[in-house]
Amino acid sequence: MIMKKLNILLGGLALGAMVAFLPSVGKASIIGSPHDFSSTGAPNDTNSWNTMGIATFGHGSSSYQNPCQVCHIPHGAAPYSAANGPLWNHTVATNATSKYITYDNAGSATFNALTLGSLTLGSSVACLSCHDGSIAVNQIGGKVNGNGNVATNVPSWAIKTVNQATGKFDGTGFALTQMHPIGVQYSVAASKDPDLNPVASLPYSRMLRPPNGTVECSSCHDIHRTIGASATATDLLIVDVNNAALCLTCHNK
Repeated sequence: MIMKKLNILLGGLALGAMVAFLPSVGKASIIGSPHDFSSTGAPNDTNSWNTMGIATFGHGSSSYQNPCQVCHIPHGAAPYSAANGPLWNHTVATNATSKYITYDNAGSATFNALTLGSLTLGSSVACLSCHDGSIAVNQIGGKVNGNGNVATNVPSWAIKTVNQATGKFDGTGFALTQMHPIGVQYSVAASKDPDLNPVASLPYSRMLRPPNGTVECSSCHDIHRTIGASATATDLLIVDVNNAALCLTCHNK
């Protein structure tokens, strides 16, 4: 009996030692993601952002790489506004938020019946400073950084404006009409539309952006890869799109 107990004890100690020396699994983050523009960034980056030096910054006579600094900086950030993310370092689109036409509701009887009024963008404007094609990815801190000081825009498939050939202002506004509405105050919409799930049933509080609880780009995508399935799902989605899981998070159909 004593020998049996000793064997169990030794086995438990050995198992504990094995667990202790197993390689730790780091929490997913922007590091190694498609938005990591450092030289060791996304290994499958077909656009070679990680070879352009966008995330390389100088400090005196030395230089360093910081993928976070492409968008955020601890000192000398742009003043906070609806168009800027926290400690924003990236150039902000020069277009007023009212210039973004967010949804083509001409043929949407359901949407119009909700009488939600005008849609005002929140944090999505920060995303659009790259993804509307008006501002280069490497326009950082008031200057062009990396890629031989040549301004570089995202490829056409990542530009969500009406004119995908150029991604530029079309004369009346940046038309984001062929995409999911953003700038919608979800609680107001849910109070009028029985086909929307109540706010309390949403899996992540961060799906709705403060201060007004609006639906924004970050309601579905998390470029930092810390929310939900964003570390593994396609397009950094916080809820996987398979089997309509993402859609059914909000829509009760």
